[in-house]
Amino acid sequence: MVGKSFTCVALFVLGAGGVAQAKSPQDQMFPGTDSCYTRSYSDDHLAKHPAQRVTDISVSPDFTIADPMLGLHVLLQLRGVPGGAFEAYGYCENEGGHTLYCGMEGDAGGFQITPGKNGAILIEVSSLGMTFENDSGFATLERNSGDDRSFLLLPAACR
Repeated sequence: MVGKSFTCVALFVLGAGGVAQAKSPQDQMFPGTDSCYTRSYSDDHLAKHPAQRVTDISVSPDFTIADPMLGLHVLLQLRGVPGGAFEAYGYCENEGGHTLYCGMEGDAGGFQITPGKNGAILIEVSSLGMTFENDSGFATLERNSGDDRSFLLLPAACR
């Protein structure tokens, strides 16, 4: 009887150790300062999606701005909007087994990030939208209108 109890305890302890080794969403998608992602949409893609305004989008981590949360710098280009790149910062926390939720600086909305296939990430605009700014003003991506609701970004070299 003692042998069976010991075996069960040993298996439980070993199994629990495996669970403890699981990576958080932040550790999965942003393990270091070189964990950047980007997407540049082709002219062909944009022609098929005339309501999509985002032509380029990139995300890079900044571990110094939100500690202990993850800070993300988000840049995007919009077609037909002058003034260059729009930017915003998100402050992200693990939410569930595979999701990060990022609230944007200045009550400018938020977004969720989940892992995609082949190391990609999927960004989905929250019901609060996502607002960005540049020298010319502000731009908002809406969750319930347009064609700028989700973005599949691929791993890229950080700039």
